[in-house]
Amino acid sequence: MKTHTRPTVTDDAVREAIRSFILSNFLPGEAPDTLKDSTLLVTSGVITSLSMLELVAFIEQTFAVTLDPDDFGVERMDSIDLLVELVAERLGRGRTSTGTAR
Repeated sequence: MKTHTRPTVTDDAVREAIRSFILSNFLPGEAPDTLKDSTLLVTSGVITSLSMLELVAFIEQTFAVTLDPDDFGVERMDSIDLLVELVAERLGRGRTSTGTAR
């Protein structure tokens, strides 16, 4: 019996995919260097409740993960850094308190 494993996805690949998606869909024409990993996305209004649904669909499809309803909020999705951490957790590569992969 063959088991299916997910391809290894690095944090950098997740970060770049999310950054590109946000720039293309929510900040068209914005200079890429203006979107920092720590930029507050929800709090600053870059991502609205409707665009958050688009972002969730993108993350789930791109990285073959399922996000929980508890994940849909400022605490988990307010920056690229938080989104990378969330995807890593869902891929089974959670974080330690120092931010390094387990």
